[in-house]
Amino acid sequence: MALLYWMRLPALVSSCVTLGLVAHAGGLAGGVGAWCIFCWTFSFIGTLLIFLVETFHLTKYVTEFWVNFPVTFSSYAALLCLFASIIFPHNFIDGQQKYDAHNHLIASEIFSCLATLAYMLEIWVARVESKCYMATARGLLLVCQTYVAGIIFFFISSPVSYTDQAAVRWCMAVYCICFICSAGGIIKIVICNLEEPRWLKHYSLCAAILYFSATIIWPVFKFNSHYPSQIYPPESCQGGVRLCPWGRLVVVSVLTSLNFLLYSFSMCCSSCTSDSENEHQYGGLPDISTVQAQSPSQQTWEIQQYTSDPGRRLLGDRNLRIYQSLNQPNLVMVEPNVIVCNAAFVRQTYLSQ
Repeated sequence: MALLYWMRLPALVSSCVTLGLVAHAGGLAGGVGAWCIFCWTFSFIGTLLIFLVETFHLTKYVTEFWVNFPVTFSSYAALLCLFASIIFPHNFIDGQQKYDAHNHLIASEIFSCLATLAYMLEIWVARVESKCYMATARGLLLVCQTYVAGIIFFFISSPVSYTDQAAVRWCMAVYCICFICSAGGIIKIVICNLEEPRWLKHYSLCAAILYFSATIIWPVFKFNSHYPSQIYPPESCQGGVRLCPWGRLVVVSVLTSLNFLLYSFSMCCSSCTSDSENEHQYGGLPDISTVQAQSPSQQTWEIQQYTSDPGRRLLGDRNLRIYQSLNQPNLVMVEPNVIVCNAAFVRQTYLSQ
């Protein structure tokens, strides 16, 4: 993990320099300016804390928590710096008259882009070196889903554009429900150091359906003249460098479609992974006729660990339970897998707890 440790230095330096240049230039007033400063400050302080914890070897006190936390934070920091790098020049560099301030703002934009690239490179290194769940494609998709929902909240709240129609309020409910569930899944995975919870696989399908409905409803009730809206028409966007209310509605529509695609990809990844895991787990079992031909002493085989899921235990672990019955006298259960060791019932399957 030495390479991953040193890869945090470029992100730390870039975010720090960006904050210093912006503070020296000044003039970042309003909600957009506060949001940009928050993105860079959050990235810098979080990276600094991670760097200090690993420098002083404090990870031994938070071993399970620390497996997924650094890459999760780096993913959010990369997305935050990317978003700040996009909206910052549009709102503050264009039309800047002061020569010195203009140069400082351009330099801060360059270092913000460098910070974004540094965080992305750190995530790539984590995918290669780390074995944690949040470094996989499914974990990164979870991060992107919650982040896109957060950006939707940012654009939909100022001005408020979800109270004029009941159908539009349904879209807002979709955004909130999916955000809470995805964020809850991330928190559970990070804190407990778990693989993907089973409910997340089914949740991805439900969230994709919900977002598909919002993808259709939002543009119909916001851009159709038959449904009057509180937002001004596109003619109000003429002039100025800031994003007008109509443009914000367009951005929300695009981001809704993007999140629908992200949840669809997550559903496909979960399905493909589940199929490959099942095929791998069931492939190593001996044939029934072969076992029946063996002597009783040969009818015992070592239970192999076919998956890295920490929730599954090997034979001999304290979670091992032996069930006795008339029809299946040698039923050995390793949570959540069931292996029937009797020669007449050689099989492996899943049972609910």
